Amino acid sequence: MSKPNDLTATSCMQIDVKDTTTHNICFERCENNKSVVLESQNLSSVGRFLTVNATVKDVCPNKQIAVGLKLYETTSGNKIIKGHKTFALKHTQSNCCDITLSNIHFVLPEEIAETCDKSNICSRHTFELETTSHYVDLTSID
Repeated sequence: MSKPNDLTATSCMQIDVKDTTTHNICFERCENNKSVVLESQNLSSVGRFLTVNATVKDVCPNKQIAVGLKLYETTSGNKIIKGHKTFALKHTQSNCCDITLSNIHFVLPEEIAETCDKSNICSRHTFELETTSHYVDLTSID
């Protein structure tokens, strides 16, 4: 087992993969983004990472909208929810326009798969993404 690789800071998030190497990943004050490169590892669990971009069309000016996304997997005739996301957005422009939501992430560990073989990333999975959006109120947000 290797020794931990330390990065100095006051609060750290610890990642431990198969007890071979521990990396302390530290965020300094006011630091909200960090990229880390880890050594090659044999992963003990597999999964999928889904990134969704969505556009809400023709949002009226000076309105708040709510957007919801539900991700389902259908297996053996059963529709099972795998994740959901909700957003409240303020449209402050003076004209109607489309609002785009970028990089909405769903993390899908293989352990939650509804198939018989929960350890095989090579098995096929089909997901259904349901979206909804509506105005939060009918008054202006001026």
